[in-house]
Amino acid sequence: MKRFFNFLSGQRTDDKKTDNWSNYRTNFGDNSRTNSTTVSPTPHLPDPILTELYNSNGIAKRIVNIVVEDALRDFIRCDDAILKESKRLKFKQKLNDACCFGRLYGGSLIVAFMDDGLEINKPVNLKSINKIISFRIFDRRQIQWTTEDLCQDYLKEYYGEPEYYTITSLNSFIEKPFFKVHRSRCFLINGDLTDPFEKTKNGGWDNSSLQVCYNALRNYGIIAIASTEIVQDFVQVIMKMNGLAEKLSTQGGDAEILKRMEHIDLSRSIANAILLDGDGSEDYEKKSSSVAGLSDLWDRFSETICGVTGIPATKLFGRSPAGLNSTGTSDLNNWYDIVRGYRTDQIEPVITWALELIKNQSEWKAKPLNWEWEFPPLTSPSDVELSKIKKEQAEIDCMYIDRGAIDPIECWQERFGQGSFQINIKLSKPENDTLLIDEDNKDLLSTDGEESSKKEKEKKAKTEKVLDELYEKVKGK
Repeated sequence: MKRFFNFLSGQRTDDKKTDNWSNYRTNFGDNSRTNSTTVSPTPHLPDPILTELYNSNGIAKRIVNIVVEDALRDFIRCDDAILKESKRLKFKQKLNDACCFGRLYGGSLIVAFMDDGLEINKPVNLKSINKIISFRIFDRRQIQWTTEDLCQDYLKEYYGEPEYYTITSLNSFIEKPFFKVHRSRCFLINGDLTDPFEKTKNGGWDNSSLQVCYNALRNYGIIAIASTEIVQDFVQVIMKMNGLAEKLSTQGGDAEILKRMEHIDLSRSIANAILLDGDGSEDYEKKSSSVAGLSDLWDRFSETICGVTGIPATKLFGRSPAGLNSTGTSDLNNWYDIVRGYRTDQIEPVITWALELIKNQSEWKAKPLNWEWEFPPLTSPSDVELSKIKKEQAEIDCMYIDRGAIDPIECWQERFGQGSFQINIKLSKPENDTLLIDEDNKDLLSTDGEESSKKEKEKKAKTEKVLDELYEKVKGK
């Protein structure tokens, strides 16, 4: 209040920013305008709100699911026997559900139920796994642990983390709704990255992916509701009656007015005409609301959601790229970088863990020899682009075959032996390393007995370096 009277009287005040820039007429630079503005923290979203957002808000659900769906669209590339066994265990769908629940609630758990002759609360022995029965998913709401369940051995990699998880089943009709599982039989899926102090406040869990974008979603919802109100009241009907106030003040006058309005509306509906008194005591008029700038307002609030989540508008809202020369390629490239990072950080460790368990099943007789796998590309080249890639790879393969660097049969097997054309192939190192030496480096293979041992070692090291570089080039192609 004192500051306000000082402003009216033109008196100076000592409350100003540390940089000493201020305006005493407009009050700009005063603590009440700038320095007193602080961050208003968003309350931690409880589970019922997260569930309601996911079930009733399409944009919120898409924010949770889209990165997981893009990361697991074609699952992995590996031997057909691995894919068949993964299909039996429904591992792709289970992994998809676990990642989505982890992003929604801040964490989830994949539990492997297996026949290994041990209790589920005992560490798994890979050598005694007979068969994996199934993978089950439990979200954060079903998982608890106590301080006694934490690992106290600082020599273990998971020191301070739970060694046992207590799972609560939602099926109340089963005999054991609670059970304790050892961490070696499950894999923890995390949510959005959270600092250690906030994670401790959350009971050891990360935040939901909807936590950071909740305000943006709420503001976007306000715009949607307000726009609906504008559309509903887009056309307003104005009726003028002489003596309207007098009629409303008399008994039964309001009923007379309503009856007259019903007659006018009925005549408009039947004859598409409006009947009014000819003496000028009545008038009927329509006025429409302006929606100028409404679409731009929607775009600005939707861009806020995209900026907070990192999801481009072309993916989140299905919107076409804007601008005269815009193709959306830059946005998609940035998005695919995010998806690749999610694959590497979240999905790859889970798949590695699951394949290790699947590999050690003693009852599985159709085990493949090749256990290597990789993620498929996020984008597929067009027919023209694929033809160009095949041509370039064929020319490169022919050059290496002519030099004797690679075996033609092995090259064909790697390129086409898996049922489709493969761009990245892995070749074995040739047994005869002399084939990789060209005319300029032939002197590296000959040694002179009169040269000192130091020069011989230098030549040998140079030879090995040349061979390694050539082999890496062949292997990289």
